[in-house]
Amino acid sequence: MSANLTISYTEADIDLIPRGVPLPPALTKAMEARDKAYDAYGDALIEYDDVLREDYVKAAQERDAANARAAVRSGANPADIPSEVERVTSQRGTAMGIVNGLADRVRQCDREIYRLWVDALPETEATLSEALEDAESAYRKAEDAYRAARSRFTGLVNTLGYVSLMRRGVVRNQVDAPRYMTSREADLTQHARQWLANLCVDTDAAVEAVRTFSNGIPQTRFVIKPAAPESDSE
Repeated sequence: MSANLTISYTEADIDLIPRGVPLPPALTKAMEARDKAYDAYGDALIEYDDVLREDYVKAAQERDAANARAAVRSGANPADIPSEVERVTSQRGTAMGIVNGLADRVRQCDREIYRLWVDALPETEATLSEALEDAESAYRKAEDAYRAARSRFTGLVNTLGYVSLMRRGVVRNQVDAPRYMTSREADLTQHARQWLANLCVDTDAAVEAVRTFSNGIPQTRFVIKPAAPESDSE
């Protein structure tokens, strides 16, 4: 196909209008018309492919040669077979006119879309500003709800750890109990559950507080008490 017949989707339907933006009915209708125009253009390229290709004469000559050879083999007269070279030669001008006309229609639709979009910008800007305010309000509500849920969750984790340790006689009050610290790198619920598992929560396992130092800072860790050695029975 000749390069001057090639068109593609332009800024009118990819780069120009953001996705999800409410559009005036006239602009929506124009974009639908553009899609139909481009479909017709694409269909014409397929229909006239053998006429529009750059080597259309050579390809037609090869088809003529193959048809003549098959006719001779079958005993038919090759002169009775319509010439492919004559067909593509006679149709090329019309085909180019049709495809170029359809391409012009697509470009005309692009210009109309651009004009309607520019006309719609003031109303669209106002609509988007209002939508942003609504989205911001919803975002803040969701963020507040998340923070409240996170606070309640970590509070329950700490309380459960303290109650479990006190039940087993490991601590005497909340001051002695460890405090759960969230991790940015780990999933909150999995990290918290692992922290509780390290304290042997929901078990009767005996644990004890062990003082350690990390970078010179004293810390308290809770570890399972080693099992007492069994006495030899006589």
